[in-house]
Amino acid sequence: MEWTALPVGLVFASLATMVGIGGGILWTPYLIFVLGLSPAEAVLTSLIVQVAGMGSGGLTVAVQNKTDPRVSLILAGAAFPGVAAGVWLSTVVPQQCVVFLLGVACLATALVFVAAREDLGDAPVRKVPLRSIVPYLWPVPLLSTLTGLLSVGVGDFLVPILRNRLNMRMDAAIGACLILMAMNAAVASALHIAGGETFSGRLVFIAALGVIAGGQIGPRIARRIPDQTLKEIFIYGLSLVGIHIVFNAF
Repeated sequence: MEWTALPVGLVFASLATMVGIGGGILWTPYLIFVLGLSPAEAVLTSLIVQVAGMGSGGLTVAVQNKTDPRVSLILAGAAFPGVAAGVWLSTVVPQQCVVFLLGVACLATALVFVAAREDLGDAPVRKVPLRSIVPYLWPVPLLSTLTGLLSVGVGDFLVPILRNRLNMRMDAAIGACLILMAMNAAVASALHIAGGETFSGRLVFIAALGVIAGGQIGPRIARRIPDQTLKEIFIYGLSLVGIHIVFNAF
């Protein structure tokens, strides 16, 4: 079944880079329930795959000058302590609880997208004054614990903030979060490996081929599909995944 990681990676990375979500919210359930990895191995494998997928997508938007990398760096400064805290929590939280929390995170992410309002007053912009980001940094460390613990990306929650509160263009907000999530996943992967966690190297290689391609395809598709359509597909799919995980966690 490992070969399925190639087409799955292509689809997951395309979807993740289209709507600015972290691929872990999709990868970890797949690795646990389809490929049968343990929760700990699934989290680390998902993180390493995300480094390739989010890195590919982030590089694309940066090269195309569709976002401001400085926003990502400021967010990363607030995120890294939370990532480290999440990695530590993964060593003390029971594995079945990790699975349950993953299901809750899926449902919570879907609800965030349902509740997010798009009440932009002025024309959206690609770059914002860096000082305007400061009031919105406080939730970043807390949200980033989910990356270290569950491999869930912070883009799921930060894209609505960047879009609706800072008036950033959708593609710029997604691009900033892709770069941030690639950095978070790299830090979390290194900490997990330093703590003795293991991953499937063969699976990572197969999946990486798919996510690198998907990371290039997603941003291009996103320009041709209405935001609302992407949002609805994401909400319905993630809600079903979350309900399935919660009911099968114990």
